[in-house]
Amino acid sequence: MTWKQFIPALLGLWLVIGGAEETLSPSLFRGLQKVEELQREGRYAQSLKRLQRLSRQAESDLAKALVQTYLAYAYGGLDRLEEAARASRAALNQASLPERLQPELWFLLGQIELQRERFRQAAEALGRGIQAQASPNPQDYYLLAYADYRLHRYGDAIDSLRRALALNDSPPEDWYRLLLASYLESNRYREAEELLKNLLARHPSDQVLWRQLVALYLDRDRHHEGLATLVAAYHTGKLKQDTLFSIVRLYTHVGIPEKAARLIRQWRSDKRLPSDLKTLRLEAQLWRMARERSASAKTFRQVAEASGRGQDWLTLVRIYMELAAWRDAAEAAQKALQSGVEAPAEARLLLGVAAYRAGRLEMAARALEVARRSEEFASQADYWLQCVRGERQCR
Repeated sequence: MTWKQFIPALLGLWLVIGGAEETLSPSLFRGLQKVEELQREGRYAQSLKRLQRLSRQAESDLAKALVQTYLAYAYGGLDRLEEAARASRAALNQASLPERLQPELWFLLGQIELQRERFRQAAEALGRGIQAQASPNPQDYYLLAYADYRLHRYGDAIDSLRRALALNDSPPEDWYRLLLASYLESNRYREAEELLKNLLARHPSDQVLWRQLVALYLDRDRHHEGLATLVAAYHTGKLKQDTLFSIVRLYTHVGIPEKAARLIRQWRSDKRLPSDLKTLRLEAQLWRMARERSASAKTFRQVAEASGRGQDWLTLVRIYMELAAWRDAAEAAQKALQSGVEAPAEARLLLGVAAYRAGRLEMAARALEVARRSEEFASQADYWLQCVRGERQCR
């Protein structure tokens, strides 16, 4: 709701004020009636032209105050906000302005200053308007809260919002969102958590609210609650891929990588996540963290075949060797060398060991002979060459 929806019946208000010592001239009275009619129809340009003529007829302080008031609405309707603010202040500075008109003008000025993003002036004007009213409107408290929020006066914003909510049987959703933001900005986490849960009860599919609640838990190192909240959000069926990855990361963080890996496999099967290289690599790493070597080997092979990178094949070699799958390890080592690796001597050493364990002694000897030329791996290659030649007993 904006101030343009509050064109007041100013003349009607003035006429019921008892004891007024001054009156308007008939021509000025009729002129202002026509101005008000034009403004109610949204014809602000026409009303401004009439007011510019009428201002010359306004001789008394009261007449000047009323003309300036209508000028404020006319300028505001034309988005000439600086002039609207100036006219509002001019009217309020008139000592003869009827008291009953002052709250309306303060609220008008406050909303104009809000639109100009002059939040300190807006808060001052809105506060004056509330003080001048016996029964302030809840919308006025909300506007004051917004101005205070923009000024980082979160405690004041919370107080005003609570008053606004108490006065409105069906408050707009924006009011709750502003209250939530004020709680979070002022580190009032307990109240923020309670409000978030209430909002989620009404809007269970709102991803932003779910994320805010999760973030609140994580910021306070309540990782298990954050994880439980993410899983609950997942069951709404409205989450995006990045949220699914967040669930996986949290399972890993709290020490359950096997569960994280199983979820990725399930979501790939359900087509919730793509079976692309990024997802496969993450799943394979999680299986390895969980010491599920068979599952890790199966997934890492998919990664290596998809990427064609020698380093991925080399990782697979190590997993196969942990499984004592020597033939598979030797094959993967050959593929690593064919694809290119950062440390070919290491790859040849692993190939030699795997081939030896698989009983392929000729292949092992060839690989180890090349590996021993590397200063870094020479001693290890010599050891395994002695094993290949039967010069020592090797386990």
